[in-house]
Amino acid sequence: MNVSIIVYTNKGTFWRALALELRRAICSMRFLLSVLFVLVWAFLNMIEAVKTYNHAVFAGIIQLIRLGLEGHESTGPVLLAISTLPYSFSYIAEKECGFQQQLMARISVMTYGISKTIATFISAFLMGATALIVFIFTLSTAGIPHTVRFDEVENTYAVWAATMGPGWYYVAKSFLVGLVCGQAALFSLMVMSRISNAYVGFLSPLIGYYLVDCILTLLARIASSPLWSLVSPMQLFFGHPLNNVKFSYLWTVLVLLALTVCFSIRFLMRLGKEYIE
Repeated sequence: MNVSIIVYTNKGTFWRALALELRRAICSMRFLLSVLFVLVWAFLNMIEAVKTYNHAVFAGIIQLIRLGLEGHESTGPVLLAISTLPYSFSYIAEKECGFQQQLMARISVMTYGISKTIATFISAFLMGATALIVFIFTLSTAGIPHTVRFDEVENTYAVWAATMGPGWYYVAKSFLVGLVCGQAALFSLMVMSRISNAYVGFLSPLIGYYLVDCILTLLARIASSPLWSLVSPMQLFFGHPLNNVKFSYLWTVLVLLALTVCFSIRFLMRLGKEYIE
């Protein structure tokens, strides 16, 4: 990643830093490629379950979204790794080339850290949401209907498509996918602030996902409880932790936002310890 030296003035330093970070994060080929990777991943998941065009027409866009994003436990977490691509690695690139040290002489550590976390989250959020919107548009353009069968989506978020219309479901799902991608990118950023390795940063969301899932599986075998599903990454990211759809969605959003804040704070604490001490 090419990094240019930018001299900040005192006036509006934070907003200038944030604007620069957002421009580099979103207006880049890396961001577009990340969106493309998510699309390819979703279409491969969908094609694995729906073999022919007629089957796709029968299933409808609502069902195809579920198959593309939630239908396969083995490939679903790949989305977490893709979420690191838009901007998480910029931290290592800036550190290795010396740009980070020079920048710290011009702006505060917190200004750099906060702008970095915001840009990382927003770029990953937009990557996930944009990819889903393009996925829906592509299917619609191909003639796939927006039909939904209530018996197939009952007790899932897709029930909103049957009760309130497909548009509401598309917005809710895009927001949720964006949150999942955003927190995964921040988790990677937090890990790379401690281990400066791009491969570790790329795989860290996958490792964290499976590690927590394994721990919860063991706990469930020791003491069976419905509470484990409330914090299950599989249920939060690719399913629904509660039977009540509205409460499940609200709980999932709350947990994802809490994780986002937690990962951001841990990154800022590490950054402050490294440069202030």
